[in-house]
Amino acid sequence: MYVLAGALGLIMGSAVTAIAYRVPRGISWLRGRSACPGCQTRLGVADLVPFFSWIASRGRCRHCGARVALRYPLTELICAVWAVLLLRLTGLTPVYPLLGIWGFMLVALMWIDLDFQLLPDVLTFPGTLIALAAVLQVPGGARHAIYGIVVGSGILWFLGWAYLRVRKVEGMGFGDVKLAAMFGAVLGWQLTLLTLLIAALAGSLWGYWLIRRGQGDGQTALPFGTLLAPAAMVVFLWGDKWLNAYSRLWQ
Repeated sequence: MYVLAGALGLIMGSAVTAIAYRVPRGISWLRGRSACPGCQTRLGVADLVPFFSWIASRGRCRHCGARVALRYPLTELICAVWAVLLLRLTGLTPVYPLLGIWGFMLVALMWIDLDFQLLPDVLTFPGTLIALAAVLQVPGGARHAIYGIVVGSGILWFLGWAYLRVRKVEGMGFGDVKLAAMFGAVLGWQLTLLTLLIAALAGSLWGYWLIRRGQGDGQTALPFGTLLAPAAMVVFLWGDKWLNAYSRLWQ
């Protein structure tokens, strides 16, 4: 089952790369063959085998020799790992495919926000609905989802509103608020807080690294969704264990 889950994850990772490339550019990801961004040659079956086609071609287009970004096989591997670890956590239950898609959509949003500082409603809205469909299958899921959405979206909305009031410039896009609803519904309020904390710490380190390299300053905008999305996935897998370990320190 784990091998099948990993294979499915690789295939879905290929779809995620198409979504992350096409959606922000207004290209339908449901219609049309994939093509090389360099020479626009339509890719054949041999070019579309997840991960292994990239290895076989040594990371280059077979037609024009242009480099194929490392993010493509990396995305496929991330989705494969997600599919396997999720199966270990939930088992082959009705929530597994829903949470699987939820994670795949978070990976797509991570890349889109990195490239465009954009979190499209066409992904966050259905992602929230999928999250609710998964959580509502669990006893007490409705309350769990409401608390998570209110805490996650509420905190980010307030921070964005306060920054705008004080600095007179937008410090956080509303897309982050919608993304928080998407992962807050699944995580609940405690794990949502942990996700925000991890993403904030990662953002601080990222900002410090940019400043040290002379590539930014204290006002440099960072794509927060690029940090929130993977943080939410990691916290979903291990967050409960971390919170339990932390609580035992005070007993």
